[in-house]
Amino acid sequence: MSALPPIAAIDVGTNSIHMIIARVGARGTLHVISRDREVVRLGQSAGDIKHLSADAIERGVQTMERFVAMARQHRAFIRAVGTSAVREALNRDVFLRRVEERTGIRIELISGEEEGRLIYVGVIHGLPLVERQICLCDIGGGSTEVVVGRHGNVLFVRSEKLGAIRLTEQFFRHGRSSDHVEQC
Repeated sequence: MSALPPIAAIDVGTNSIHMIIARVGARGTLHVISRDREVVRLGQSAGDIKHLSADAIERGVQTMERFVAMARQHRAFIRAVGTSAVREALNRDVFLRRVEERTGIRIELISGEEEGRLIYVGVIHGLPLVERQICLCDIGGGSTEVVVGRHGNVLFVRSEKLGAIRLTEQFFRHGRSSDHVEQC
C-alpha cells in the first residue's frame, strides 16, 4: 500500500452527490475505502434547472457536510467538483458559498468536456479497459456525456444538456400525459 493519504472525490451532480474515498496503490490502482451516494435533486423543484431551490440548496449543503466529515475521518485529500446543475444555475454562488462556509471545501465547477474526461479516467482505472478503444455514455441528471478513448487518451468527448432531471422538469413537471410524451 502507498504511504500517500487517501483521496476523496466528491461529484456534486444534478440528481445526486457521490463520494468515493480511495488509496492509490503502488501501480496507480485504486483501493476503495468507501463509496457513498445521496439523492439531493439539486436540479428539481425550481421550475427550471437555471435556479436551485432553497430546499435543494439545503439538502446539498447537508450532504456535503456529512461527506466532508467522513472524508476527514479518513484524513483524505478532498476534491469536490460541480457538474451541470451547479455550473448552470444563476444562483450557484449561494450554494457554493454555503458549502464553503459550512465545510471549508470549495467546489470546483467543471465543464461538460472535463466531466466526460473524468468519467473516462474513472472507468479505465476501475475496469481492465485501458488497452481497448471504448465508447462511454453517461446519462446524468442534467447532462449526458459521450466519450471515446483508447490507451488512456480521450479521442472524442461531447457533453449535451440532456439529462433525466432536466427532461423531467421540462416535459413531465406535472406528471406524464400523452401530450407531454409527444412533445418530448
